[in-house]
Amino acid sequence: SGDGRSETEWQIGLTQPIDISGRRSSLRAAARAEVGAIEADTARRRQERIAQVRNAYVSCAAGAEKVRIARAFVERLREAERIVNARANAGDAAVYDLRRLRVEARAAEAEAALRQGEANASCTSLAALTGSPNARPAASLDLIAMRPARAAITRPDLVAREQRVSAAEQRVRAARRGRLPDLNVGVGLKQLEGSGGSATGPVVSVGMRVPLFDGGGSAVRQAEARLRAGRAELALARREVDAAVAAAQARSDAALEAAERAQAAGDDARRLGGIAEAAYQGGEVGIVELVDALRTASDAEMEIIERLERAVQARVDLELAQGAL
Repeated sequence: SGDGRSETEWQIGLTQPIDISGRRSSLRAAARAEVGAIEADTARRRQERIAQVRNAYVSCAAGAEKVRIARAFVERLREAERIVNARANAGDAAVYDLRRLRVEARAAEAEAALRQGEANASCTSLAALTGSPNARPAASLDLIAMRPARAAITRPDLVAREQRVSAAEQRVRAARRGRLPDLNVGVGLKQLEGSGGSATGPVVSVGMRVPLFDGGGSAVRQAEARLRAGRAELALARREVDAAVAAAQARSDAALEAAERAQAAGDDARRLGGIAEAAYQGGEVGIVELVDALRTASDAEMEIIERLERAVQARVDLELAQGAL
């Protein structure tokens, strides 16, 4: 001032924006929807892992049954080989019969070894998925196959898409509300010092943010475009799920019917080998008929297990498609 006096002024305060437009509440709602989408994605991955473990369980159980059938076939051929060898030594059978049976027996042993390797691979996969080195099926494949289908529920991956669409809707609202002014309220402390003394007191300020140079139109258009894309993807995903469920249902029904038809021949298949052995010993059939009957019986039992395995895995795939796991 003109008389040489000086003054010092300082001020400190806090400013709090007031969301009168509701923009921040929309962004919070969008964030919550994104969290729900992530949780739904996690739930879907869990269902996929459950299906993977169940299919490995079924493969391990079926593999053990196939090994049992293959080994039983080998044992029956070995027993037949012993009988034919004794008859050949006694002059009641031709050497051709013995050689023919030996060839079939060695082929059956090789097949049994392959079956054992496949079963080991399936059970190793089950152990790796479950984290248990000694994981082995505890129930028979028949009981698993007859497990009733579960009702369809909403698939988590669709829920995730729905949540993301909801988040996009909230972002559109936030972008539109961002074009409105925001109110800022501040409180603080002000001190004025001069030659005549000092004064201190509270300060209250009120301000408003006005979007003069950026009206927010581009942000709104971008948010609306993302919303339209999300809705289109959701509609497409719903159609894909419906198609996947229908296809899985058809495959499950067909596989179950095939398994039931294969099981219907089970009793005849189990009796066929014994009948052929008795007929050969009685001289009613030759070695070709005996070998053919034994292999037919073994193939029929193997077919039953393979059909059951396919039926159970088709049921697991159906429940995965339905989101019922």
